[in-house]
Amino acid sequence: MTRSGVSSEAVEISRTWQYVMRATTVASCFGIAVLLFEVVTEYTLTALLLAGAVLLAAGVAWMVLAPIGCAKYREYRAVVTAPLVVGIGVALVFSGVPDRLAWWLSEDSFTRAAQVCAKGGAAWFGVMHVDNVYPYDGGCIFAIYPTDGGVAYFAPGSTPPSGPPRPYEHVYERFAPNWYRYSTPIVHD
Repeated sequence: MTRSGVSSEAVEISRTWQYVMRATTVASCFGIAVLLFEVVTEYTLTALLLAGAVLLAAGVAWMVLAPIGCAKYREYRAVVTAPLVVGIGVALVFSGVPDRLAWWLSEDSFTRAAQVCAKGGAAWFGVMHVDNVYPYDGGCIFAIYPTDGGVAYFAPGSTPPSGPPRPYEHVYERFAPNWYRYSTPIVHD
């Protein structure tokens, strides 16, 4: 006991607290894994809502359990694990690692399809889902986001049109040999 009458030693950790804290950490891992998978493959609202709900529930449980773990049990490792998992997952998404991984896994499939450039609808190329494929501006367009962008292939020796961006015309940015990201500005100053 200290002078204030509060024990400075930790109490034996409750099994219930341990199990619920582990479940919170597992739920956080699951939610982040679903989000990373969605970033790599295809954005679907259902999966994003599921991951968001799981992360929200895990976050609420963590906010209740973390103060108990720190104050009553002096258990800091278990308390920091779930936020650490979420932090690493968010850092991965914002660093672009899932996008680069998806491209690395899909580039050969995209290149084979681009060399033929057969007009088509929704299809999978490697691990990436494409809504539309069509020839445009002398290259082959893969519309990943139906209204505003995707990737474009231009054969060796050719390049996309350049010049000042115009409304409703594709704007290209090179990211790999013969490959460009494109977006379609609605209004451009």
